Amino acid sequence: MKKTISIIVTAANEPSSISLCIDRLLNTDLNGFKDSKNYLFEIITVIPDDVTNKIATETINKYSSFILRHVKLIDPWQGKPFALNLAFKKAKGDYLVLTDGDVYFSKNSLSYLINKLIKGNKFSAVTGRPVSKDSKNNYWGYIGHLLADAANDKRQVTMIDNKKFFVMSGYIMAMKNLNLSLPKDCLSDDAYLSYLLLNKKLQIGYEPTACVYVKYPKSFKDWMNQKSRSVGGYMQLWTYGVVKKETKVRNFWKDLEYFIFPLKYSRNLKEFIWSLCLYPLRLYLWLRIFWEQKIKRKEVFEPWTRIESTK
Repeated sequence: MKKTISIIVTAANEPSSISLCIDRLLNTDLNGFKDSKNYLFEIITVIPDDVTNKIATETINKYSSFILRHVKLIDPWQGKPFALNLAFKKAKGDYLVLTDGDVYFSKNSLSYLINKLIKGNKFSAVTGRPVSKDSKNNYWGYIGHLLADAANDKRQVTMIDNKKFFVMSGYIMAMKNLNLSLPKDCLSDDAYLSYLLLNKKLQIGYEPTACVYVKYPKSFKDWMNQKSRSVGGYMQLWTYGVVKKETKVRNFWKDLEYFIFPLKYSRNLKEFIWSLCLYPLRLYLWLRIFWEQKIKRKEVFEPWTRIESTK
């Protein structure tokens, strides 16, 4: 019996990248499903702006012979958690694939992800590897590569012990359709979904051959905004009651477990100096998050926060 896969793409103001994102998902020469007869596909787009919606629909129409249907949902600028909840309710697939409109999968990554998820019925969800598509010849490009490769290293080390837990990447993940939902103000949707699965005693897998190319921030302001949202989102999870003391995987002290990694990652004097500069940045980041969330009790949720230098 054929399995149905629902591909969910959330995007906002991404007219320059949405077409490439969809091409990599639906072009059978690129997604690894050219000869597969075992799966049926639907694609669900949740996009608030007209321009991105129009380009997405035009691109999807080129692949009408590959997909069962295109579900076009309009998010009224309520943010990614709201958009994902809309998609979860409409998805008919046995399995869900989640990604964003400003990134794109490497060749065959969709098939690598699905095969890992379904093979042996061991995993309830599988995540892939974010890879920076920026140049390493400048500071922010180098930092993007460093942090992406550190995350890959940590996930691979964690997978050696199947009892350990890691957080999936929202850029590239696949999961069984478990009728999940997100809080409307959730900052880290990928972390929240990961913890939901953990608390249900379901296992997450990692497939590093399934890669997604990502543009990382190219300025201090955008880097700080992005990291404040993602790292601060982990602290927010405690308010939802999904994190327990024994299952926490990210805080200031957990960061210190990879204290030496930036120095070992460098390959020359310039990169060594750039790595050194990361330490005060991370310290400032954690101090800012502590000040805003613990002292000022600041509300940090902003629907569809845009990181301009990644566009």
